[in-house]
Amino acid sequence: MVIIMFTNYKIINNTLYLYVDYRCEIGSLFDDKKNLNLVDKVKQYIKDKKIIFNGAKVVLLLSGLMLGSVYLNNRPKTSNYDVYNIVDKSIPDVSLEEKIDDIINQASEGIKEDKDNKANVKEKNVANNLSSPKTTNSENINSSIASNYKENNVALDNFITLRRINGEVVQLNLEEYLIGVVAAEMPASFNEEALKAQAVVARTYTLKLLETGRTITDDVSTQVYKSNSELQSIWGSNYNKYYNKIKDAVSKTNGLCIKYNGSLIDVVYHSTSNGYTEEAVNVWKNDVPYLKTVTSPWDTSASSFLRTTNIDFNKISNVLGIDFNSSSVIEIISKDESGRISRIKFNDKEITGVEARNLLGLRSTDFDFNITDNGVIFTTRGYGHGVGMSQYGANGMANAGYTFDRILNYYYTGVQISKF
Repeated sequence: MVIIMFTNYKIINNTLYLYVDYRCEIGSLFDDKKNLNLVDKVKQYIKDKKIIFNGAKVVLLLSGLMLGSVYLNNRPKTSNYDVYNIVDKSIPDVSLEEKIDDIINQASEGIKEDKDNKANVKEKNVANNLSSPKTTNSENINSSIASNYKENNVALDNFITLRRINGEVVQLNLEEYLIGVVAAEMPASFNEEALKAQAVVARTYTLKLLETGRTITDDVSTQVYKSNSELQSIWGSNYNKYYNKIKDAVSKTNGLCIKYNGSLIDVVYHSTSNGYTEEAVNVWKNDVPYLKTVTSPWDTSASSFLRTTNIDFNKISNVLGIDFNSSSVIEIISKDESGRISRIKFNDKEITGVEARNLLGLRSTDFDFNITDNGVIFTTRGYGHGVGMSQYGANGMANAGYTFDRILNYYYTGVQISKF
């Protein structure tokens, strides 16, 4: 009996692509007389890997070459298989697997959004996470993984299901996925210890997603992810150096995650603080014991620390629902212990600093202002909500000689770094 083995898979346009182990006897692959029913083998693989697949067509690939297709449901043909001729291997060409990756990545590269808007979307998502109980949605793509997670108290070792912003669904090894996340979420030029800290943060975040059954995407609604081909385009001649650097950061922290009292934390982070991190309660009205204010002086020398933004009167009037002009008044009512604005008044309209930042699209709730003849010039310090780990602060700590575990224990109060 020939043992059919599949080493990997991807789902593209409602078609499942299975990669066949090279040790299989190809000549008997589609011969049920020499082999157990191939459809049953495929169905068993789908069941074993808990693949969420509702389509009918399964394409078999060997070393990037298309061998044939299997149909799991009824189709208007007498055979359950379509067998293809293997192409001439002497002809140089990219593999089908590479072509599939290119299709996914080209579509992803065509979508460009404003970074500030992305940050606001992610922070709204974080607010929902911290302020309300997390429940498993059976319609989420990772719901079966969540079920397995809760029953066995372990995460899926080999693969996670990723829904890309272009609609494609792919399967990735967890550690391979984390390389693409760290590369997208933190500059590869950062110190290796900062990259290690980000790797542990990304792994914790992913495990938390799996634990709660949430869909994993490649945008800011969860974590940004870039594929190898996307990273090659971004990094150019530095690709090998940066890829290996981030791969090392992920592999050297393999399996490590962040817990508080034995449970995975809500591992929020931001780009740059104003010199102090922010307490979660000041942003999302929910007191979290490990998300407290700490000093972060390393941020003040970061290139992202100080910015000025000029906003005209029309925009301010529209977003605040008031008549704001050169005769108007802005008054800071209060600031919190981190120096960020808690409450502020525009004319007679009083709002929170967080509301002002979100409505006006400011980089931080720590800002000064100057009313001119045409609008208001806002000068912000820091970038992001300020809660949890500061990425530029982590890099500053790493450059000062701190290791990744000390960085994480500094920004997340009272946590434990341990193997999952």
